[in-house]
Amino acid sequence: MVFEEISKNCIFAYPSDIEPIFGVLSLLNGEDIHRECTNIYGEKKISEWRNQYHFLFETYEAVKELYLNNMFDVLLDVFNDSFTVQGFYKYLKSMPEDVRLFRMADWSYYKISQEEISQALNDDSALDALYLKVQDQCPSYLGLSSFIRQNDRFIKEFFELANDMNTPSLKGAIDNKTTEIDSFREKITEALKKADPLTTSQDIMGKTFYNRGPYELYYFVPSLLIPAKAFRLFYDNGTLHNKQILVRSIREEEKSVKATVSALKALSDETRYQILKLLSNNGPMKGQDIVKELQLAPSTISHHMSELKESGLITEEPVKTSKYYGLASNRVNEVIQAIQDDLNL
Repeated sequence: MVFEEISKNCIFAYPSDIEPIFGVLSLLNGEDIHRECTNIYGEKKISEWRNQYHFLFETYEAVKELYLNNMFDVLLDVFNDSFTVQGFYKYLKSMPEDVRLFRMADWSYYKISQEEISQALNDDSALDALYLKVQDQCPSYLGLSSFIRQNDRFIKEFFELANDMNTPSLKGAIDNKTTEIDSFREKITEALKKADPLTTSQDIMGKTFYNRGPYELYYFVPSLLIPAKAFRLFYDNGTLHNKQILVRSIREEEKSVKATVSALKALSDETRYQILKLLSNNGPMKGQDIVKELQLAPSTISHHMSELKESGLITEEPVKTSKYYGLASNRVNEVIQAIQDDLNL
């Protein structure tokens, strides 16, 4: 476990036993970003886990579009130099069930209150009303019911699977990435000599943040198994545990012709190109503001935003009942670089 202050209020952190948590999330998402878990554990073992933890996998599949990554926001409460995965689980388990449920998904975006979650725990009509508000994102009533009313089992199986994934094979894979971990720490340390922590974080993420702190502490965390290139956790200014945790992949990114062509197809539409220009010039914007600027139907903009998000050219940041979209500048640079490399320009 490493927690090292590399600049004022900035900490390089790598509690390696957090990797199995990211591994579970990668498996639940079908390893759609990388196949490191398959490389480490093998397809047979992963198939066995899918059968053993079928409740976890099926329930997650039903509710994953409710921005279930909010569960990891709770890391902000417990992330420090005494962090353990078991402590994280115990903290989640100790919460009142309605409080934990409310924090595990982005209910506020759907204008659902904690009181409504509490009522849905035991009242069928309240659960029915809850489902009507989220049915476009949650295709299974039974899946939502399982997540709400058997949440203890959901988190229990999540952390049991994480424990199963904490194997010597994983330790060996992490040991093989020592150079990449050290390189990440050195890059962050050098970047912080030239820029403030927020600017450094934006450069790593390749986006302009809507939520900008200030934060009391900034954690920079490398990871082999996160199911993304990077993600950021933060609380609003003035709240308890007001810190930022930025997790960045240390995997070697594979170049994909298919992904490049997908991005170029997205760029080839005039409206989508105008949206990217707008986000580049204005920074993060709400969908309705983009509608107003381009004077197009909300359904038209929604369609184009989905295309841009699918190709990785824009980012999405939920803020209470709204979502802010931004230009994924790192992804745009990758596409430009891929064209230069592939065509020998």
